[in-house]
Amino acid sequence: MKDLNELRSEFEQMQQQVMIDQACADGSCEMDAPEDYPDYLKAIYAEIMPPVKSGVYFSRWDLKRMAQQLDESFAIDVRERMFQKFMQWVATPEDFRAVIDQFSQNMDMKCAIYKEYSEKYPATKEIFDAKIQKTENAKKYFEKVYREFFTEDGGAAEA
Repeated sequence: MKDLNELRSEFEQMQQQVMIDQACADGSCEMDAPEDYPDYLKAIYAEIMPPVKSGVYFSRWDLKRMAQQLDESFAIDVRERMFQKFMQWVATPEDFRAVIDQFSQNMDMKCAIYKEYSEKYPATKEIFDAKIQKTENAKKYFEKVYREFFTEDGGAAEA
């Protein structure tokens, strides 16, 4: 049987662990140990999904349609979760290439609309040209991620 001091010690340790868990619930206390590899899905989401970075908005329906083109299906949900579900099945370079192609087709379709608007309304050309340029940069980013994570040289050939 444990004595009172041992029980106190265990209780204090449990309290400390609860306090640490609560303080780190937002992820701010993550360990300083470097990761073996960066989380490319989070990086892609941060670079592709916000319209301010990619120049286009991917709606939940866009994500659902792109997945359906690849014979993948999931329920309408929060965009980030839908993106994660969409990317979960990527296991091979061919899978990731298919995802890139779907995103690129969607971006090209939206850029075609931007180009049409900038021709119809010349005063908006500067705005839409900036969005088109961001979209081209986002597509280049996808290719960079593909080379880094799915090619044998890991993108070293470009370095």
